[in-house]
Amino acid sequence: MKGAAAGRPEEVIFVDYPTPEAGEDDLLLAPTACGVCATDVKQVQKGALDTRFALGHEVVGKITKASQSQEWKIGQRVAVAPYLPCGNCFYCKRDQEALCSHLYEISISPGGMAEEVLIPGELGRRGTFALPDDLADEAAVLAEPLGCVLKGLEDSHFYAGGSLLVIGDGPMGQLASAAGRALGAERVIMAGMTEHRLQLAMKYFDVTGVDITKVELINEVMRQTEDRGADCVVVTVSSGEAVADGISCVRPGGTVNAFAGVPDGTEIPLDVRKLHYRQYHLTGSSGVTPKHIKMALELLCNADVDFSKVVTATFPFDRAGDAVAYVANRIGLKAMVTF
Repeated sequence: MKGAAAGRPEEVIFVDYPTPEAGEDDLLLAPTACGVCATDVKQVQKGALDTRFALGHEVVGKITKASQSQEWKIGQRVAVAPYLPCGNCFYCKRDQEALCSHLYEISISPGGMAEEVLIPGELGRRGTFALPDDLADEAAVLAEPLGCVLKGLEDSHFYAGGSLLVIGDGPMGQLASAAGRALGAERVIMAGMTEHRLQLAMKYFDVTGVDITKVELINEVMRQTEDRGADCVVVTVSSGEAVADGISCVRPGGTVNAFAGVPDGTEIPLDVRKLHYRQYHLTGSSGVTPKHIKMALELLCNADVDFSKVVTATFPFDRAGDAVAYVANRIGLKAMVTF
């Protein structure tokens, strides 16, 4: 079977993978769609000598091999988590499953951008979710990234009725803004540098867009929040400077979340006196858990917000390389590969 993988730097190649060998307890999935994530872009840009793993982890599809020990039926549409916390380690027992010591030991194989995907038995039980017929793939593929966002908002002490500042107008910034609106934020402010992305968020997600190439972010945030600052700041840009900007825009007692991954060694100046007296919280958020994917699917099915507007391009599987390039070159927002 074919799978799309990172080859030489900037290259997506198609690899002949062996058909997954599923045990009695395991499931097999025929993907119908897979979202392209920034992680996929980074892997392709860097290149890989090891092609054992296909690209993609935001995957939905149909069960092609079921197990008598599980409830799933052949032909059933599902979304699946890319990996599974063990449930038994120090972190899992303290409800910090994204920090699980064994987080990647149970995962899909070889990856979401393959013609068939192995779902280990335990992942089938705890990390696979049925999709309703009326939830299109364009929305369903967002379950994993939206789950990451919901975990990030949870880590940020987000609450309905508060103000949310999202720094970054890319796909994750759009999802964070849309989720904030869907969950009842009184005001959502998106800071970005790309006009068409800010316009999309303002049109579909009812945000206040701030083009930071034209105005000072802190001045606009203070104007929008009665000079307090935002209750919650989520930084979806891979930049230490953006995190520092977020700190300057948070209200006393609020929370700043370094949501986007940054290069190793990224540092920011921190005025500890202000941290002490303003009593704000500084945290990070990484990864997703089955709980948050389930929450995301419920939101995708029931919210008034149309999250699928974040998916701005669809590519057939044989053009997976074009899908990655579309995201890498920031032509639109999120790309989806279909099978």
